[in-house]
Amino acid sequence: MLALSVGAPAPGQAQTATPRLPQITVTGDTGPVFGVNRADVTGFGLSLAKTPQSVSVLSADLLDISAAQSLSSVIRLDASLADSYNTTGYIESVSVRGFLLDQSNNFSRNGLVTSHLAPIALENLDRIEVLKGVAGLQSGVSAPGGLVNYVTRAPLSDDVTSVALSATDHGAAKLHLDLNRKLGALGLRLNIVDEALRPRFDQADGSRQLLGLALSADLSDATTLSANLEYHRKRQPSVPGLGLLDTNGDGTGDTLPAPVYSRLNLNNQPWSQPFEARSSTAELALVHQIDANWRTRLALNTQRLRIDDRLAFPDGCSSAATYVYPGLCANGDVDVYDYRSEDEQRRLWSWDARLDGSFQALGLQHSTRLGLNGRSATADLAPLQAYNWVGTTNINAPVPLPADATLSSLNTDSRERALAGYAALTSTWSPTVQSILGLRSTRLSRSSQRSDGTRAVSFAQTVTTPWAGLTWSPSADTMWYASWGQGAELEVVPNRPDRFANAGQVLPALKSRQTELGLKWQANPRLLMTATAFDIDKPYADDLQSADAAGLPTQVAGAKTARHRGLELAVSGRVDAALSLHASLMALDARYTQAADAALVGQRVTNLPRVKASLFADVKLAALPGWSVNALATLESGKTVTSDGSVTLPTGWQLDAGLTYLQRLAGKRLSWHLGIENLTDRSAWREAPTTPWGGVYVFASTPRTWRASLTLDF
Repeated sequence: MLALSVGAPAPGQAQTATPRLPQITVTGDTGPVFGVNRADVTGFGLSLAKTPQSVSVLSADLLDISAAQSLSSVIRLDASLADSYNTTGYIESVSVRGFLLDQSNNFSRNGLVTSHLAPIALENLDRIEVLKGVAGLQSGVSAPGGLVNYVTRAPLSDDVTSVALSATDHGAAKLHLDLNRKLGALGLRLNIVDEALRPRFDQADGSRQLLGLALSADLSDATTLSANLEYHRKRQPSVPGLGLLDTNGDGTGDTLPAPVYSRLNLNNQPWSQPFEARSSTAELALVHQIDANWRTRLALNTQRLRIDDRLAFPDGCSSAATYVYPGLCANGDVDVYDYRSEDEQRRLWSWDARLDGSFQALGLQHSTRLGLNGRSATADLAPLQAYNWVGTTNINAPVPLPADATLSSLNTDSRERALAGYAALTSTWSPTVQSILGLRSTRLSRSSQRSDGTRAVSFAQTVTTPWAGLTWSPSADTMWYASWGQGAELEVVPNRPDRFANAGQVLPALKSRQTELGLKWQANPRLLMTATAFDIDKPYADDLQSADAAGLPTQVAGAKTARHRGLELAVSGRVDAALSLHASLMALDARYTQAADAALVGQRVTNLPRVKASLFADVKLAALPGWSVNALATLESGKTVTSDGSVTLPTGWQLDAGLTYLQRLAGKRLSWHLGIENLTDRSAWREAPTTPWGGVYVFASTPRTWRASLTLDF
């Protein structure tokens, strides 16, 4: 890993006297190894088998062999993860345990806060770590679903060059160069990607470029300096979702469109422009080994995003006797708006300083982490955006409409700063019992104002989020644990002045709470099995009717509460020399327990499955040396679309398959791969998110796609 996020050593496991950081070596034709032993996202410095939290690690070999191309395809690899308004050409989101992660607070890069308001480049990642559940100790102010840590590719100890070329049956193509060099004490790794995007949707072609550079230098036997630079650009028309059809004429959509429109793109007007995002990230980390038991790390990063968000946006329907919202008219009519918010500029600075170590006190062995971190984020948008009704089209017979790029709606700019102190203490009470206590205190300040200087709002708040865990290991390969923790989250009212009296306002942070019980079994050195039960309570903002002249509602913090209870089962790693597995199952009961609208109490939270299962398996064929087959099967059941539960998505499932051949050619390693996404070409509505402004949209599954790739390592 480049910017090392080194945890405190596990109690009773003192570090060796040689402080030089470990090097990573590329092995031969070993094939995929899904069982990763540790994850930096927890911050405890323990192996996954001994960490009293539910953690999933999606390693680079798993992403490669499963042919993951986007965050949505990564989400299919874990049952606790789910889509939320994920569509071609736009920024992707993820929910964990049914809670939508905050794009500004629930994501980190090599342990440092990063903004998720831009597309992610999977090619520059070594792994994706997902901490499930409340992460108040690790991240302070963030949504309670979990924390995602992107670990970038770092320099290796050997000189290796990898060139990969891939293409799909409908014209998409990608070239990826991964170059590693060891130049004395300096390690260098370069990742370059150029991709032509050709999705199945009408008029949604685009392009993508990536440049990633990682450097690592041993300044001494005890000190390492690392740097990471990345530039990522993506330009592609986004594909909007559809809505429910209002078949009974009451002004609200109530019926799923049929058939499934898996290739329709209503953002296909003559004047439609692509969504474009450009992100630049720079990162430095200094790690110093003080002695055999103590280590310190100082890291900082900066990120700059520039986004042009443009879309012919279908929403609501005005051609019926009663205006329909949310939804479409019964005949498939839908209103179209010319939306343009250009030159959105966001900047982020974050830093982290910490001390990790182990010691003895009161007759017990302890390890500890003490740290300070901070971040500063700004959002400067253009003074005005366009959001103008331009006419009505139809999902069965789309028609061209005139453009109206008149800048008519004010934007909202914001400033946010956070300073946090944190501490964690792991204590060994006996050979079988450990406890972990942690606390983070965050001072948060946030301000926002409309682009004309009006509606200026600012506030400051200190939030303290404790965490406690207890483990019992009756045998060397088994651990039971119980944990309790708190998290806190900010909410911002959507910037829709036509729908909210306090549009764009930042609301006070409120606390969520989680209790978790778990069992972990290290079935063999490369295979980990886990079972987890959890209970999370989270307060939300809700709409209260306003007394203003327009009669618009005001969003108020804490006006409703949801409780998510669930069970997770997972297995990941290598069963034997031929079979590798990454499989999981989640059963989730997510309901509102309090709301301003009494009819909502007891209803299930929309767009969340009652049950989700994911199974990925890779099998080496003993009869055919060098050949292996793999498959990914996913199933989701019980997703509701409407708040009253009257509309649900049918049970959805999908099967992907792949074939890989590894060979040696002139001493070089050559890998051929053929994959089929959605092998049966099954059409289905895969998700139906409800947005913060009340819109309900449905998104279709991807049609069958063939993908071939060739990778040469030399």
